[in-house]
Amino acid sequence: MALALLLSVAAWRAEPVLQRRGRTTRWLWLAAIAASVLLPLAWLPGVLGAMPAEQAQLKLGWFVLSMGMLLILLLRSAWLLSHQRRWQKSTLLGTPVFLSGGIGPCVAGLLRPRIVMPVWLQLIPPQQQALLLAHERCRLAARDPLLLAVAHALIVLMPWNLPLWWQLHRLRFAIEVDCDARMLAHGHALRAYAFVLRRHGQYYSGLTGASPIVLADPLALRRRRQIMARYTRIRAANLL
Repeated sequence: MALALLLSVAAWRAEPVLQRRGRTTRWLWLAAIAASVLLPLAWLPGVLGAMPAEQAQLKLGWFVLSMGMLLILLLRSAWLLSHQRRWQKSTLLGTPVFLSGGIGPCVAGLLRPRIVMPVWLQLIPPQQQALLLAHERCRLAARDPLLLAVAHALIVLMPWNLPLWWQLHRLRFAIEVDCDARMLAHGHALRAYAFVLRRHGQYYSGLTGASPIVLADPLALRRRRQIMARYTRIRAANLL
C-alpha cells in the first residue's frame, strides 16, 4: 500500500505539469495503477512464503476480497448482457445506436462496443443530440471501456489497496478531460458542450465496460469546465 500511495502522490504532482504542456494524463494514471499492482507481485511469493502459519487468515482474506470483487464485476456484466436483449437498434441523426429505457448516454461493451442512448434523448433538441452523439463517438475512438476494464482487472488483484481506488477515480477523470479535448478539437462550442454536460450529465451508467458521459460529481464537472476554458482548439488537438 505504501508503494501505491507514493505512486499516487507522484502521479498527482505530475498531472498538472502534463496538462500545462498539453499532454494527455490517462496513461499516467493507468501506469500508476499497473505499477502499484505489478511491482509488489514480483516479491509477493517470497513474502507469502515467509508468512507465519497463524497469519494464514490474511491470505484467505485477500483471496475472498479479490473473488468478491470479481464476482461483482461478473454480475454487473451479466446484468448488462440481460438488458441488451431489450435494447432497440436504431439510428439517431444518422448514427447507429441502441436505445435503452434507463442506460446511457454511454459506450457499452468490450469486444463490440456500441453507443447506448436512453429513449428520452429523442425528445431533446437536435443540437444537443448531436453533441451527445459526438461525445460517445469520441469514446468509441479512444476505446474508453477497454481502458477502464484493464484498470478494474488490475485492481481485482489487490482490492484492499485503497490508493488504487483513488488512482481509478483519477483515471476516470483523466478520461473525461481527454474526451473534452477531443470535442473542442473537433470544433464544438465550449458553451454548448458545457451546457449539455450540466443538463444531461446526471444520466449515466456506472457499469464496468460501460463508459459514462460524465462523472457523477459536480465538483469534477466544474473542474473540467475550468480546464476546458483554458483550451484553444489547437491546444486541445495536441491532447489527442
